[in-house]
Amino acid sequence: MTTNRSRMEAHSLLLGIDIGSVSISLAAIDSERDVCQTAYQFHHGDIAGAFRKMMAAFDPGQICGIAATSSTPSMIKATRHYDNRVAIMAAAQKFHHHPGGILIVGGQAFGLIGFNEQGRYRSFRTNSSCATGTGSFLDQQARRLNLQSAEALSKKALDNGGSIPKIAARCAVFAKTDLVHAQQEGYTLEQICDGLCYGLAKNIVDRLALDRDPFTPIIFTGGVSRNRAVVQHIKSITQKEIIVDPTGVYGALGTGFLLFDEWRESDTVGFRSVNDM
Repeated sequence: MTTNRSRMEAHSLLLGIDIGSVSISLAAIDSERDVCQTAYQFHHGDIAGAFRKMMAAFDPGQICGIAATSSTPSMIKATRHYDNRVAIMAAAQKFHHHPGGILIVGGQAFGLIGFNEQGRYRSFRTNSSCATGTGSFLDQQARRLNLQSAEALSKKALDNGGSIPKIAARCAVFAKTDLVHAQQEGYTLEQICDGLCYGLAKNIVDRLALDRDPFTPIIFTGGVSRNRAVVQHIKSITQKEIIVDPTGVYGALGTGFLLFDEWRESDTVGFRSVNDM
């Protein structure tokens, strides 16, 4: 019987690509279905430029196929495109034996995939079109606080050892008012950042009923899963086991795994440089 492994040359790689509203994720897997290389970067609207810079760390000559998420722009010539949720599920189910649910929080949206007791897909719940409760919301608040990024905001939040102000993370307009009020009341920058992270975490939990659904453990992926302060608050609010995606690129990895499972010899493509992609 001919296997996918035997149809792929030992030195060949499949490249998975996931481009979202604010970031690019890349992941290369080999003929053993092992992860060889990953990369993650914000594109700041310059998708082509950021993608080219990231690909400088990869060897196009080793790539025999490209898989991409459905959110990835058509400018990327992929062998196959896969639904974002399906890709994330493929990665989560490879690395975690029996996930109860998958929490996805990105730059513009968040959602919860639920599985039944047999590990089969059960449901998906998402937020509205409003970006409040996502990475973009934290980026906006970071700028208001004269911080370079949401990552800097998270670090400040983790340094907080005191109380936190109440900040309405459900609405960016109200959040701005609450920030000003907190500053007037004498809260430190660390307390304000922690209050923002708590507010965002509470908003995610409430909108997705994360504390009421039976799903556990929860696999947490997407850009906001890199925010340790938000992760800690979600754990505290829900009292559930929250397992953070250790790679940070489950979308990209999932497309690679899906392409591997469907691989045909006719899918093989050769690249000399990033211009061929």
